[in-house]
Amino acid sequence: MAKIFRTETLNLGGNLRLESSTAGSFEIKSADGSTTHMSRASIDSDISSLQAVDVTNESDLSVDVSSLQAGITDEANTRSTKDANLDSDISSLQAVDVTNESDLSVDVSSLHAQDVANESDLSVDISSLHAQDQGNDVVAKSVSQSSAAEDSGAISFGRTFDSTPAIVAVLKSTNASDPIIACMVTAVSTTECTISFADALPSANYTVEIFASVAD
Repeated sequence: MAKIFRTETLNLGGNLRLESSTAGSFEIKSADGSTTHMSRASIDSDISSLQAVDVTNESDLSVDVSSLQAGITDEANTRSTKDANLDSDISSLQAVDVTNESDLSVDVSSLHAQDVANESDLSVDISSLHAQDQGNDVVAKSVSQSSAAEDSGAISFGRTFDSTPAIVAVLKSTNASDPIIACMVTAVSTTECTISFADALPSANYTVEIFASVAD
């Protein structure tokens, strides 16, 4: 080896030549020295290039990480905005629901009030009809009679007149073959009357029709 550094040239099998021009440097050349295949300088350059590429890759990786972080931040902001909008929509729906419930309560209250009013009006109408019926001094009734009956028996008016009413009575039959039989009022009060027949009824086809009214 001492010979190598002394001569600064080493022939490798007649194919390659190893040279060292300065301390710490070397070159591998072709046998005639015209072509340099490898040297310390080229190796250092390659290493520097690799380091530069590595730095670039690290820088690109940092940029990608930063971009991802920025994307994550944007996504988080977007989600936050969507959540805020969703909360706002829910609040709006709740407000609408409360309003609808309030309107429904008002409607129910209105319907209840209307129902009470209708019941009151109905009560007034019934009372008016009752009062009108009490003030109506006319009663008409039809009472079936049994065979062999000689009078109608007591026929109730279904109400009490203020004074004894006038009575109109008719005896009729559903069978035209039955004889015509006269009748007359034989008893009357403010609540009932009795109609007597000229003859006992020959069948159960007869009815007594009365019309009672307070005389003027």
